[in-house]
Amino acid sequence: GSLQRAAMTQSALAKERRELKEQQQRSEMEAVPKDLSRPWEDPMAQGDRQLAAEVKGTGLAARDVPEWKQKAFGKATAYGQRSSLSIAEQRKNLPIYKLREQLIQAVNDNQFMVVIGETGSGKTTQMTQYLAEAGYTSRGKIGCTQPRRVAAM
Repeated sequence: GSLQRAAMTQSALAKERRELKEQQQRSEMEAVPKDLSRPWEDPMAQGDRQLAAEVKGTGLAARDVPEWKQKAFGKATAYGQRSSLSIAEQRKNLPIYKLREQLIQAVNDNQFMVVIGETGSGKTTQMTQYLAEAGYTSRGKIGCTQPRRVAAM
């Protein structure tokens, strides 16, 4: 499901970050002169002298990561929409809430029912809760299929 996809995505991003970090450390270590004592033996040697203090921070320095990567890695992954409303208020704002009583009556009058509506209207999540709140779970289980835009009760 979506949780598995999110976990796989985060795992892939973590692997990519780790590989990027290792690659940058390797390139920095390759750039460091290997024979640091040579300039001390010959004071007139060509090239810059490297002090141990300068080499010590290699691998820990700020990296030049592309801006798009910084934005992608810096954000927490969000799933769905955030709302400041309580769950009860959110339920009342769904399109199916207005039909709650009619739905319960229709289930009472019919053995089988097919409801068609927009994705996100509350067919699967809310209809089963309305029936449970009306006491239908005392007689047995409530079954609800979940293809897009259609819910069968």
